[in-house]
Amino acid sequence: MENEYLDLPDDPEEGFAMLHRRRYADLEKVWESGDANGGWHHERQYVDVMVAFDEVMGLSFLDALKPVPNNDNEFGEYWQGFRRQVEITSQKILIEAARRHKSGAQTIIVFDEAQRQAIHHLIQKIREHLETANLQEKKREALFNKLNAFAAEVDRNRTRPEAFYAFAVETARAAKEVNDELKPLQQTIDKVFDWIEKAKKLAESLPPWSDRKKIEAPRKQLPAPENMTGHDASDDEIPF
Repeated sequence: MENEYLDLPDDPEEGFAMLHRRRYADLEKVWESGDANGGWHHERQYVDVMVAFDEVMGLSFLDALKPVPNNDNEFGEYWQGFRRQVEITSQKILIEAARRHKSGAQTIIVFDEAQRQAIHHLIQKIREHLETANLQEKKREALFNKLNAFAAEVDRNRTRPEAFYAFAVETARAAKEVNDELKPLQQTIDKVFDWIEKAKKLAESLPPWSDRKKIEAPRKQLPAPENMTGHDASDDEIPF
């Protein structure tokens, strides 16, 4: 017997959404064909599959919907809430997957503070060499502009490394014109590339929606204490 779960996405949340889509489509075919026979057999099969997947994968999306009622009269009302909950959860998962994918469409990386300091140290070494290199001022200025653009990116929470790629390309072109003047820079440039490679991609650093910290509701303030005479203590502060 073929295992229908083998071709689901490796990510358990996305697997949940795909399994729901597949199994619910099967249900709709049953409804359209008129084979439901007025009972809840097919709906119960769908519920059993989704609950089992949720439990095995440790997702806990459906914990609030257990236990599943055995009585058909109770199941009818339960079914409406169950399928809506699974549909909404599945849509959230797919929306989150799309957001994470699009975030990775452009190369955006995230440096921690130690990585930023290390990169700025390397950038300073590059600046010092550019200042003393035998370059045309126009070429030197162009290189500094690209290097400064990357330095500004490093200070952001989300860094686009394209500015450094542009600097590296411009440096390689300039090196052809000044022979050995810029060769010592290559080792430092390579070290910056190493840090870029080690950095987390933004898509990898974004937590799944289910793990995001919920915003705390405003704390309820207790009423101001009354003094011994029974009136509001704040009245004593009124200057008249």
